[in-house]
Amino acid sequence: MWLSPEKVGKFGRSERVSTFVSARRKRFFAASAVRILTAILVATGVALALPGLAGASYGWPIKPFGQEHPVRGQLNDPRMNGLDFYSSSSHTFHFGIDIAAPDGTAVYAVAPGRVYYQSPSAIAVRGGGGSNFAYWHIRPVVKNGKSVKLHALLGYILPGYGHVHFAENRNGHYVNPLRLGGLTPYTDTTAPTIASLSYYDGTYHDLTGATLSGTVGLTVNAFDTPQLVSNWPWAVTTPALIEWKLSDATGRKITAGSWDLGSTLSTLDPLTVFAPGTLKNSSKGAGAYNYWLGPRWDTTRVADGAYQLVVTASDIRGNETTSTASFTVANLAAAPIAQSRRPA
Repeated sequence: MWLSPEKVGKFGRSERVSTFVSARRKRFFAASAVRILTAILVATGVALALPGLAGASYGWPIKPFGQEHPVRGQLNDPRMNGLDFYSSSSHTFHFGIDIAAPDGTAVYAVAPGRVYYQSPSAIAVRGGGGSNFAYWHIRPVVKNGKSVKLHALLGYILPGYGHVHFAENRNGHYVNPLRLGGLTPYTDTTAPTIASLSYYDGTYHDLTGATLSGTVGLTVNAFDTPQLVSNWPWAVTTPALIEWKLSDATGRKITAGSWDLGSTLSTLDPLTVFAPGTLKNSSKGAGAYNYWLGPRWDTTRVADGAYQLVVTASDIRGNETTSTASFTVANLAAAPIAQSRRPA
């Protein structure tokens, strides 16, 4: 506020200068606040546009972009170079999802970025913030190194594949595109199936009502059924989470564990997760998904008696199924009957 001349004393000029400076500071900070708010809004807009920066959801890589499509392969499904898992020379986890579509279907970018060829039939589009989307089994129509926009045409599904393998890598780690906040829309309202609980000693035996001795492997046969029917209507996928707990007759926990197969690409040895007889889906029929429930169990380390195994299988949306098997451990041989001696 300016003072009248007659009221300006010894410090009148200083007061005027101070008041003027304060006004300038207010205008400066007000303008700065506007600039900062604008920058925040712009940055937020960019982050939302790039899934790798803010984890924002994104549409499907085939048309219609805003409509769910059948998925016939999940993250961490068993993969091998032969039909039988254990006889194969290579055992791996599936590092993406398989989106079913007719051969020749056009495939588009789910986010902007720069194209990098991983093979003649596989490309990746790398965006900002460490995001990386891979598209396999396609005939690319974009050049290596080219920058592409959202929904740019990348190529066409190759003959004989019937799907595009789609993978998301964030900062060097493969993550599940079907997680909440990823590929959308995606709906799953059906729970996984637990087909059997068994013990394995070279062959499979039903665990319910069984009598165990020695060292055995506890296993579960479990799978998830895709909600939308694909061009492989028999295809099954791995549950996202398998949990188990083994207890004695008093309810005391003997052992427990879990396999997290739904969030990121597993770093475990597949042979410690998948049990013998595991098969992947093929054009000839559905796969068989057998899982070890932890390391082999030495039943001689526990007391003989009744035991219970509880297993829960969940999918990526939290739908779950629980199965229970009660059995008996009997390791102690019956004591020999002492023969009575005749009097001498």
